[in-house]
Amino acid sequence: MNIADLVREIKEDSVSGASQLTIRAAVSFMKLLEKPVSLKDVRRLVKALSEARPSMPSIANIAHMIGSIIEKEVSAGKSVGEAIENAVRRCINEYQSSLRSVVQNASEMIRRYRSILTHSYSSTVASALENCRDISVYITESRPGYEGRRLAERLAARGHDVTLIVDAAASHVMDQGLVDAVVLGCDAILDDGSIANKIGSKMIALSAMDAGVPVNIVTDLWKAAIYGFGLERHPEEEVYVGEAKLRCLNPYFEILRPRLITTYITEKGALKVDELIGEIKLMWGEVIERKREKTRPKPTR
Repeated sequence: MNIADLVREIKEDSVSGASQLTIRAAVSFMKLLEKPVSLKDVRRLVKALSEARPSMPSIANIAHMIGSIIEKEVSAGKSVGEAIENAVRRCINEYQSSLRSVVQNASEMIRRYRSILTHSYSSTVASALENCRDISVYITESRPGYEGRRLAERLAARGHDVTLIVDAAASHVMDQGLVDAVVLGCDAILDDGSIANKIGSKMIALSAMDAGVPVNIVTDLWKAAIYGFGLERHPEEEVYVGEAKLRCLNPYFEILRPRLITTYITEKGALKVDELIGEIKLMWGEVIERKREKTRPKPTR
């Protein structure tokens, strides 16, 4: 399988969440070993993956980290193949360890509530909810992809108390006092602590603010937008396939500003926005500084 094919699978997947695609991005480096491989191939894959899903920075982050480790190990005398295996193993272990910590911390937070509302499909949120059998969960359909239906089916199959609602009913549920909190996943963390998530998340967060309901964001620090960020649009056909001559707008992600967020639940625990930004600097500070050095104007003589 060539690099274009490896990346196409990730680029065109509109079903899997950021965590699942990030693991697949890491594993794609192993597929380079199916034929003779060079550092040039590694660099090409890093670049292609970093541009594949601009709304999911964790894919770019793990690709660049794997690439960096490979470069260092090859410089130290290891073969490219051995360096790839070591880098992929190390990064996947670190990433999955972060996810386990997020799930544990989110589970502890969710257990404090009687009933919560969530939107779209986050595998991290889903895993946390599976650890919380005694709460009621209201889930939006999350159109047009209906990711919320998949989450509702997953939890219901495991015996959870699940109520599926249309997206527009989220504010009604909160106004009626049916939930104690909103729990959302996250696809990207921006420099100011804003997050990107499935379209409809901002509507829910604004309604939660109006109803006095806390909004908790479940995210790992790998989702920091270190290498850039961009909102994605998906095909018009997901919205309308009739015969009328009309245009459809199908944005898939939108931004939630920190003022709409009560708490960020991360591998480092429950954080406020300033703490979140500080933890991102601790984790990614060297990368951020290297990027600044590359863009900093050189002094003139």
